[in-house]
Amino acid sequence: MKLSLRTALTAAAVVLAMAAGTAGERPQTVAFVPAAATATSLKILDWNIQGGTGTDGRYDFGRIIDVIAAENPDIVTLQELHDNSSVGGDNQWQLLVNRFPAYKAHFAKGDTNAFGGVAGNLILSKYDIIEKLTYQLPQYPADSAAVLRSLGGVKINVNGTDVRIYTTHLSPGLGAEATERRNRQARAAIDKVSNASLMPTPMLLTGDLNVRPDNEIRPWFAQAGWYDAWTQVNANIGADVITHPGDGDDARIDYVYATPGFDVSAAHTVATIASDHYPVVANVTTRATAATKAKAVLAGAASQEGWADLAVYADSSSKLRVCDNEADGWGVRAYVRARSGGSVVVIGNDGAYADRCGTFTTGSGTVSSPTVRVCLYKGGEEKDCRETTVT
Repeated sequence: MKLSLRTALTAAAVVLAMAAGTAGERPQTVAFVPAAATATSLKILDWNIQGGTGTDGRYDFGRIIDVIAAENPDIVTLQELHDNSSVGGDNQWQLLVNRFPAYKAHFAKGDTNAFGGVAGNLILSKYDIIEKLTYQLPQYPADSAAVLRSLGGVKINVNGTDVRIYTTHLSPGLGAEATERRNRQARAAIDKVSNASLMPTPMLLTGDLNVRPDNEIRPWFAQAGWYDAWTQVNANIGADVITHPGDGDDARIDYVYATPGFDVSAAHTVATIASDHYPVVANVTTRATAATKAKAVLAGAASQEGWADLAVYADSSSKLRVCDNEADGWGVRAYVRARSGGSVVVIGNDGAYADRCGTFTTGSGTVSSPTVRVCLYKGGEEKDCRETTVT
């Protein structure tokens, strides 16, 4: 279905820097001094376009253009985009800029030997691009002939609010070497974009991660402070979630992640034969009350079963997101206290891996330095509990 177009409202600037930070092994508290702001809405489309070749085996870049035009997003992030002009082929990002002159573009080159040309990730923005980033992800082993991967990033200003957009494409494969290569790329990408001082600000990270939702790398994104936009509003598995058709009802390998500076209002996929992937479209809105700090706590003894993340806002309200990430019969439960030793202000559950994450809020003035206790639960039983303070 067609979602509402963006509403651009005036907002005061917050400061974002291109500098990168490192996500630690344990959850890190994020502190930020907010500026006053009003809500700003954006529609983003993420898509692995497979170089314009559809599921019928036919190259037709016009079909890619048609899908983007029909959705009319504010931001477009694409993977497997090619510039084959050096060998007599299409420069695909230039085709898009020519067709959509309202967009500004950043092509983050990754592979330099893609059918004789180059391939990488593209970001299109209806807003002026202030800064650009192209970051090469690690190759493993160093002498591997696997496709080289990159991370692209831009900073844009949406009527006074700085917003940062990143996109990437991790390596595929199920073998030990391919898995290690993808894991190293994921770690490098997370470390590059997860600067602690920026995590409460509005940022998006998209891409083809080549993993299903229960993969081991997914908690790494959560721990760094990124939350999956899709499961804020939709179920985790089922026909509607598929982004790589023909590969089962849990074939969701393309993601839009957001920081606590955004709320997600809607998300959907677009069924098309233009590529072997479906686009993922999300509507997000920056919060009028800025986030001041956030922390994610991983659940379970192996830190793989799920997570709870708590964002605290300038008016001392909060939003708790609780996500089960393993179909093992155990749900994830979180308790938030207003402060250490204080009363419980909210209890949140996500009882099943298959459903959407649970979202729970507290009103203004309810939390100061809250604690978050996370447990696995089944019926009346709880286990593997851990607790931390958000200061």
